[in-house]
Amino acid sequence: MDADQKDNLTIKKALSYANGYRELGMLQDALEELAKMPDALADRIEIHQMRLAILFDAKDWPAAECAAKTIALREPEDPGAIVNLAFATRRSKSMQEAKQILLAAVDRFANVAIIHYNLACYDCVDSNLETAKERLVKSISLDPSFLDTAKSDDDLKPLTDWLENLEIA
Repeated sequence: MDADQKDNLTIKKALSYANGYRELGMLQDALEELAKMPDALADRIEIHQMRLAILFDAKDWPAAECAAKTIALREPEDPGAIVNLAFATRRSKSMQEAKQILLAAVDRFANVAIIHYNLACYDCVDSNLETAKERLVKSISLDPSFLDTAKSDDDLKPLTDWLENLEIA
């Protein structure tokens, strides 16, 4: 077995163990499993992504924001990384700071439904209902599954009647 295969096996094992602990709700154990990674492997993106998932489950928003920022900087073309950063920032700092993250990304990811969807949520919470509606229509036109998601989203409660009557062409 060469060094790359050995490294990949080490990472796969650590991720499996950490995720197993995570699924059992043993979040500190999951983080400790990742902390055992050799320095040469600890900075791999998969390790950062698992750490972020664990921190989200733990609702450790400041640490999650830090982890999400690391991933977003490493993976600037991944819209999911931007959404995760906004999600963590909303909880660790403010909705306004989270909204700024997504506004900075919306042009780069103009055809990514979840960016528009999250901006709609933020606009709705801020009582910018017309802007929220426009963003929801854009999101749903890109991915119709967001209509069902929107109907049960607490952030979008003020638009419940509008969503129930929304017809997508």
